[in-house]
Amino acid sequence: MEDNSAYRDLFFEETDTNLEILNEEVLRLEQNPDDTEIIDSIFRAAHTLKGMAATMGYNTMAKLTHSVENVFELFKSRTAKVDTGTVSLIFDCLDTLTDIVEALRAGESDELDISTLVSRLEAVSDRNTEVPKEAPAPVQEEGMNLELSNLDLSDLTVIEQAEQSGYKAYAIAVKVDNESFMKAARAFLVINKLEQEGDIIHTEPSADKIEEGEFEEHFKLLLLSKQGEAELKEQILETSEIEEVLIEQFKKEVLVETPSAASEEETIEPTVEENVASTEQEKSAAPKKSISKQTIRVDLTRLDQFMNLVSELVIHRTRLEDLTEKQKIHELTEPLTEVGRITTELQELVLQLRMQPFNVVLQRFPRMLRDLANELGKEIQLVTEGEDTELDRTVISEIGEPIIHLLRNSADHGIEMPDEREKLGKPRQGTVKLAAYPEGNRVVVTLSDDGKGLNPQMLKASAEKKGIPTAGLSDEELQQLIFHPGFSTAAQVTGISGRGVGMDAVKQKIASLNGTIETISEVGKGTTFKIILPLTLSIIQALLVKSGGETFAVPQAIIDKVNRFSEEEAVQVHQREVYRYDGATIPITRLTRALNMEETDDRNSHIIIVSIGDEKHGLIVDELVQQKEIVIKKLGKELRDMNQFLGATIMGDGSISLILDLTSICKDRKEVNI
Repeated sequence: MEDNSAYRDLFFEETDTNLEILNEEVLRLEQNPDDTEIIDSIFRAAHTLKGMAATMGYNTMAKLTHSVENVFELFKSRTAKVDTGTVSLIFDCLDTLTDIVEALRAGESDELDISTLVSRLEAVSDRNTEVPKEAPAPVQEEGMNLELSNLDLSDLTVIEQAEQSGYKAYAIAVKVDNESFMKAARAFLVINKLEQEGDIIHTEPSADKIEEGEFEEHFKLLLLSKQGEAELKEQILETSEIEEVLIEQFKKEVLVETPSAASEEETIEPTVEENVASTEQEKSAAPKKSISKQTIRVDLTRLDQFMNLVSELVIHRTRLEDLTEKQKIHELTEPLTEVGRITTELQELVLQLRMQPFNVVLQRFPRMLRDLANELGKEIQLVTEGEDTELDRTVISEIGEPIIHLLRNSADHGIEMPDEREKLGKPRQGTVKLAAYPEGNRVVVTLSDDGKGLNPQMLKASAEKKGIPTAGLSDEELQQLIFHPGFSTAAQVTGISGRGVGMDAVKQKIASLNGTIETISEVGKGTTFKIILPLTLSIIQALLVKSGGETFAVPQAIIDKVNRFSEEEAVQVHQREVYRYDGATIPITRLTRALNMEETDDRNSHIIIVSIGDEKHGLIVDELVQQKEIVIKKLGKELRDMNQFLGATIMGDGSISLILDLTSICKDRKEVNI
């Protein structure tokens, strides 16, 4: 067998995409069983999947996909009804296909036992075809010919104009092997190759039917090209499973008109104005060479390397600017301004390349929530908003697991059973809403449900049983106990929740992404989790400050305001310092004390008001330096316990400054002061 190893990576990428499409579209089909567009989309994905598997020699995968495709055919012909049981069977098959792909990706065989699934699929087919409908008369295949029908005068005029520009018109008939698993894919490859060599102005049957494989043994087309017959025929035959090709230069006498009813009665000569308009259209319809592709795949490691190089460029640009300013080299000012502009544009470009829509994360959730609802015996719908909101690729790849934990908790603990909801005057079907929207250079992700909410007294009782102190805590603070390690309110451990590790893991994961999470809940009405994430994790705007003789960077995204600070503005309340801001008192953190640094007397103190979630905090620093664009560099494994810092950055003079994690610093100081 031919060595297909060179195509494995492409196969896995395409297969992952088609399996995602099938999962999404089958879920939509369950909700909209009469939507023919959904069924067509499912057919295209399944057909492509089967064809790729057969081409690569993965027969188990091809066989299972073929059996699933037979059930889709029943849906399309309205022979079978789209019901929950059949959809669940299809999802089982899609899960098995995913397992096969993962086994192949790991270098294992695809020989999984699919006999049970195939038998269940065949039972569905047999059950729905016990009384066969009268089959339409088969279309007699009369052999291939180059006679084209349904051509009109405008096609003929385009051909004449193309011939004046050096093009030749070819009538082509292509026969696909009867045993081919992938007629549509073979036809697509042929058409794609011919479009590289000219312009296809007519096909029989129509292009969309060819794409779906809805043709007998062969299809025909009319091509305008400067290539010769032999070269075109050779290119077509390069595609595997093409049995025969007929090609010859198009002759006007083979033009076969299909007259309409009106034209049979009367032939109307076009007016002068119509002729002029027709000529203009024909000029615009002159054949142009098709562009093959507008996108390419790029390995993620190369994209990361590109980002690192741009980051280094930003660092060295900053150093050059500092040197120019210190040495007063005015001749370099103008070229450095241009370098700065180009670097900024390059930086924006690479950041855009790293961005991915939130929809990438959302794709797996509807299917997961459906399965959870069936397992729990509940009725739950998932509503999503902000699918196009973009996030850094690193954030996208890491945020999925925390959201899965939150969804599972909403389904298990939040949404009530249908009968209970009905007694409470709620709709039987619960709603979980997942939304994402930009907020400055941050992204806010909210997950809310209309369930029972978090009962502070139940949380308090559960916490006390586990020895967690609750004295003096407000209702809001009691609700935050769900993030405490080992905390759980589940009566028993299930496969969905109850071990007390989920919410703690959620908080830790979001913190590792430099984000925050907070809970807003009302008993009987529902719960909302609000996650605030940075838009990007690589290059940020920062305010450089000094404390204890050292320079630190504060991410500008969380800064609300900066004010001068005098000691009399600090008010001592219950062993903590607070500051009056915007009609309220906010806690103060002195950076030198938070980092155990020596305080200096010659200070030009400022207070930086920062937003951490919905709370405001004041950070007192000795001195403001400047606003700067900085590159975040990770501290490495050796310094991973230094949770007061997000990372480090290289300054213009080559020195290193640490980037403050104010979420951690202000939280730690608050706990110590209390």
